[in-house]
Order: sequence, then C-alpha cells, then structure tokens
Amino acid sequence: QTDRRSPKAAATVSSMAVNLAQFESVLARLESVAERLEKGTSGGGAAAGSASAGEDVPPIVLAFDMFVQGKIPPVEGCAKDLNSKDVTEATEIYVEGLRLLRELFVATGSCQKPQDTDWGKILGPVMELGQKAQKACDSRSDFFQHRKASAESLNVIMLVTSPSPPGHVQSILETFDFHANKVLQKKVDKETAWVKAFKESLKEFKDWCAENCKMGVIWNVKGQAALDYFTAHPLGAAPSGAAPKASKGKGKGPPPPKGGFVGMPEEVKAKLKAETAPKAAPAAGGISAVFNAIGGFDTGKLKKVTDDMKTKNQPKEESQVIKAAPKAAGPSKSAFSKRGPKGEPKKELQKDINWMVENYDGERVVMDDAEMKQLVVILNCRNTTVHIPNKVKSICVDSCEKVNVLCQDVISAVELVNCDRCQMQALGKVVAVAIDKCDGVNVWLSKASVNAEI
Repeated sequence: QTDRRSPKAAATVSSMAVNLAQFESVLARLESVAERLEKGTSGGGAAAGSASAGEDVPPIVLAFDMFVQGKIPPVEGCAKDLNSKDVTEATEIYVEGLRLLRELFVATGSCQKPQDTDWGKILGPVMELGQKAQKACDSRSDFFQHRKASAESLNVIMLVTSPSPPGHVQSILETFDFHANKVLQKKVDKETAWVKAFKESLKEFKDWCAENCKMGVIWNVKGQAALDYFTAHPLGAAPSGAAPKASKGKGKGPPPPKGGFVGMPEEVKAKLKAETAPKAAPAAGGISAVFNAIGGFDTGKLKKVTDDMKTKNQPKEESQVIKAAPKAAGPSKSAFSKRGPKGEPKKELQKDINWMVENYDGERVVMDDAEMKQLVVILNCRNTTVHIPNKVKSICVDSCEKVNVLCQDVISAVELVNCDRCQMQALGKVVAVAIDKCDGVNVWLSKASVNAEI
C-alpha cells in the first residue's frame, strides 16, 4: 500500500520515533543509577536499612558507606591474618570510631550545626573511645606502635568540627606515619601488610573528604537544634543511622520483674542485724582513758611568765653602731679602663703587610713608611694623633679613646671599632667608613670622598 501521508507528517512521525528512543536510553540510565543506590543502601548493613526506613539518608552517608565497604575490609582481613589480639582490638576500635562518625553524618540531615560550646557534650562518647584506645597502648607490648597508630587515627572523627576536612585528615596521616614507620622497620610481612592497608585507607579517606566535604560538613539549617537532637539520639546509643525511640516516661526506672521481688534470706537478715547491733564500750585503759587524764591534768605546778619577763617590758638599751673600717684606696678608674694603653707603645711592621700602632698616649705619630699594599692598625691608644700621608690599603682603629686620624687615599675602608670620642678626617679619597660599637665619633670627608659609603 502506498503511504498517503504528506511528507511533513511523515517527518513528524519519524522525529517522534527518534525522541522516544532517546527517552528510553535516559530512562535506562536512571534505572541503573537507582539499582546502584539500592545496592549501596542494602550493603551498608542493618544500620543503613533502618535509617532509610525511618527517614531520608543524606547523600554523604551513602558515599561514606561505599567508602567503608571498599577500604575497611582489607584492614580487617590483614588484622585477622596477623592473628594478634592487640592488632585485632586496635582495628575494632578504629571501626567503632567510623561508626560514630557515620552517626554524625546521619545527623547532618536532621539537625543544625552544633555551637562551639555544644561539641563537648555531643562528642562525649568519642572522647571515651579515644581514652580507651590510649589506655590500651602498653609500651611493653610488641604491638605498641600498632595500638598508637590506631589510637591517633581516631581523630578523623573530629573532621566534623574542621573547616577543611582534607587538611585535617592529612595532619592525622602525618602523625600516623610516625608510628607506621616503626612498624615497617620491623620488616614482618603480615604487620607490614596491615599498616600499609591502614595507611591506604587514610589516604583514600582524604581524597573522599576532598570530594564530599572539601569546605566542611554541611548541616541542615532548618533542622532541629543539635544539642536537642543528640540528647535524644546520643552517639553510640543505637545502630548508626537509626534514631532510637524516645521513652514515654519521665525518667522512671525499669518495671519490676514478672515474678516479683524475692524476699531476703534469713541468713542475710541475721548478718545485717549483727552488724547494726550496738557495740560494747571499750575496755578501761583505752584512748578514752588518755583523754580523761589530759582533761584532769593539774597546771598549778607549771612555771608562769610574769610581766617583767616579757620582751616588750624589757628596758631599751642604746644600740651600738659598729662603724665600718675605712676602705683602702683602690686604683683609679683609668687603670681599669677598657680602652687606652695596655703596655709599652710600639710601632712596627708585621709580615710586610700590617703596620701596628699600639699603646700610645698623648703623642703624635706620623706613618711616613706606610705603602699602598699595607694595612694600618691603631690599637689601644689615647689622646693621640695619627697622620698617614701616603695612600694605604685600609685603616683600622680599635679600642681607642680620643684618637685623631688624618689620612690621604684609602683603597678599601676606614674602620672604627670599640672607640670613644675619636675623629677621622679624610684629606684624599675614601671609599667607605665602617663604625661599630663606638661612642662620639666624628668623621670629616673631603670633596673627593663625599660619595663614600658609611
């Protein structure tokens, strides 16, 4: 048969067929996503199932369940292969900490972010678990470092209070490495496998935080107050994710047993009666006799202090002032001056390089023999004028007082160290002047030395 529809109508029908095919592909993809979410929820155990039955599970909880299912079983398997009670308990404590962390993630969908003052009450079970882990660390055990590594790892729970969970986990990973390296140094294959699996889980958890809570855990702004929520649903009180049912009473105790209370046996009654019976008075000569003797003690024979024997009534005697012996005249201050002559004056050339001018006092010294390749050192001089008419390599003035230095050209620098009230005048060109630990130094520069560095 011939299709009598117009070309326009045929094109419309074909486009509808194409759109329907695209719709079916999108629907198939959505169904596959739904199946994966259902598998993740059911794989999370009874906790996840109870949570989904009661209320919507936050996406971060589903992601956390997938992480735990993939990364924690290898750690538990290595602990089982190691067959050590310490390592097994350390792993169980860490897994218990992750359960508490999951309960905190579940709470993010129902309550507001806790106040800073509320964290101490909310995280009480976390603190108790951390103390339990630390107390279990026995330094005498061969698995002490394993215990410490697990105990330090429990701090990952505190990421809920951190503005940057990835950075928080990174700091814990560094602390973990300190103990893990000591385990690796033992070179025991099974212990190495356990610590490597543990470390790998922490590394993956850091990446998980970067994907799911990079800038901090997000809480429900319109939810219940955090303190009220955790008062009704304390951490560790019920399987994670399942909100425990609130009790209907007002703090009353549990109901009495069905069979009633059993009466107290006659033997117990007789024993209690014997214990509560009044005790016999102590025999004479005990402690009561001692106190009676003290109470009846006669103080009439004791000597008494009369008024004339009291210190305040004693006649005042003139105080004798002992004059100090006159001090011997000590040497003058100038003898102990830190600066100035400390020996015989001398001027000598050492090793054809250094001119030493030392211990001059109140004199004028002219350095006619100084040359361009030589250094002039003026040391421990006072009230002295040193004239250097030739071009020299450098000049150093050290531990001098009231010393005047007149110089021509200086190739390197003029240095003044530990000097008081000294003066330096450049008649030629000076490149640099260095002054250190000096008091009252005057420097005159010639026109050629105006650009000198001081």
